[in-house]
Amino acid sequence: MNKFVSSLLGAFTGTWIAFFVIGIFIFFSGIAMISSLASSTISPIATIGDNAILRIDLSGSITDKPYNKSLQELVNNDGNASNLYEILGAIDHASTDSNIKGIYINCDGAGMGVASATAIRNALISFKKKSGKWIYAYGNDIAQGDYYAASVADKIFLNPAGALDIHGLTSSILFYKGLLDKIGVEMQIIRVGTYKSAVEPFMLTQMSEANKQQTSAFIGSIWKNITSDIASSRKVNADDVQAYSDSIGAFQDAKIAVSKKFVDELCYEHQVESKLRKLVGITETDDLNFVSPSDVMNSVITNNSSGEHIAIVYAEGEINVDGNSSSINSKDIVPEIIKLANDKSVKGLVLRVNSPGGSAFASEQIWEALDFFKSKNKPFAVSMGDYAASGGYYISAGADRIFAEKTTITGSIGIYGMIPNVKRLANDKLGITADFVSTSPNSNLSAFEPLTPTQRNAIQRNVNRGYELFVARCAKGRHKTTDEIKAIAEGRVWDGESAKEIGLVDQFGGIEDAAKWVANKAKLGRDFKLKIYPEFKPDFINLLYATIEKSATIRMQQSYNPELLRYALTVQDILNKDRIQCRMEDICLY
Repeated sequence: MNKFVSSLLGAFTGTWIAFFVIGIFIFFSGIAMISSLASSTISPIATIGDNAILRIDLSGSITDKPYNKSLQELVNNDGNASNLYEILGAIDHASTDSNIKGIYINCDGAGMGVASATAIRNALISFKKKSGKWIYAYGNDIAQGDYYAASVADKIFLNPAGALDIHGLTSSILFYKGLLDKIGVEMQIIRVGTYKSAVEPFMLTQMSEANKQQTSAFIGSIWKNITSDIASSRKVNADDVQAYSDSIGAFQDAKIAVSKKFVDELCYEHQVESKLRKLVGITETDDLNFVSPSDVMNSVITNNSSGEHIAIVYAEGEINVDGNSSSINSKDIVPEIIKLANDKSVKGLVLRVNSPGGSAFASEQIWEALDFFKSKNKPFAVSMGDYAASGGYYISAGADRIFAEKTTITGSIGIYGMIPNVKRLANDKLGITADFVSTSPNSNLSAFEPLTPTQRNAIQRNVNRGYELFVARCAKGRHKTTDEIKAIAEGRVWDGESAKEIGLVDQFGGIEDAAKWVANKAKLGRDFKLKIYPEFKPDFINLLYATIEKSATIRMQQSYNPELLRYALTVQDILNKDRIQCRMEDICLY
């Protein structure tokens, strides 16, 4: 016992000493860092030299948000992270910049959704059509998502010892019912919708038949688009793509990928660089002038758009009333939208949505703010990313025009309530008991007692009202009756192509297409300006907090079993969520 106490005290002491040292370091270095970051958002910091090659590095994670984000996000981001906004903007600029001779794609395993890969792919296609310039791609081991985006390249090169991974799509869902049973937590679930499957991980040990049906439908449609697109780009049959996928391509000899015409040549990276030197007309001893998407955007674009412009607001992550900078917080985004509505220089709005949903209450607040924006007779469009589902669709539904990729996951119009009962955990596992004295039969709505029939019915009525409001918002925005919306609702998830067929989406396209549409409606002409909101505001306190938080997380990961820690954090997340949710389940598509 004494040893345990000593170890515990030692751990706490060590942690807080680490926090103190970190704090001192940040204090002396943070000011310079903040100044540097702040200045980089308002003035160009890079120039494009002669014979430049735009190098797109598909590695690390790729988010929607550009880099004018909080310091907390900068601390929490991985070192190889990049963002879709810069990649797409740089590709577009490269098509008209005479200094940029072509594009080189490094296929090194990007962490991105299928719709993000689709957006990059479409931007590359547009680049080739507008400029006639070349695109080369190389990878040591080319991942499926990278290959899908890069399959439009003029030449694709693969390391002789590497592999091309085409394996199809799988939707993988983790189920926590067994874990919750073991620790003594019962999730009391009230939902609307046959297909509202976000609650299934907490009440089942495997997918329901309804969920299997809808999942098979949307991943099947997405995979059909992927195989068709690859086949078209590589001038092969879609059946050949499927056959390679069935053969577990990741473990095949690299020569097979060449023989099947999925890649053009096997060579090492330095050999590809020799080919690039010939393309730009320099000698073997000359250095290649690689420029990154960030370099390109910083050389031509600032976030200081003055005068009339289109506002872009990014809604990425889970929807909450309040929370960290990686989520969509109604407390922050609602005032921002109201301010934009009242700003005479803002002539329209593009809301970029990449979200599986979240709090029903927060979603309603954001919807109302966007409705207020529309009341000012300003056009409003939504550009959907990888996900715009449940609450993500809720906040999108009122848009004048909704843009999505064929591979976007959307819909999931439904609501559920989830109330934990921890009585068995407290009593049997922890030895904690609770007792109550109440003035009314239903004044005690406690996690230490199961719901009574009266309480459950009351919550069900609340969930039903929330669902009817959600449906009404969708019906108003989509110009449909509530019955028409209900026929395609009940929590069902749709791929972008199917969503367009049933009227949940208006048009295929990305954020650029949405911006052009808004600018046209606002009569701003072809040379319209864009400005990203909210504007970047360095915050030293957030940086300090985020650094401490991350240090503590790393320390826990080092001290405890990673899987057990993951389960513990999952349970903590469950207990901290708003009780009424409109969101889809967490799906791993890989």
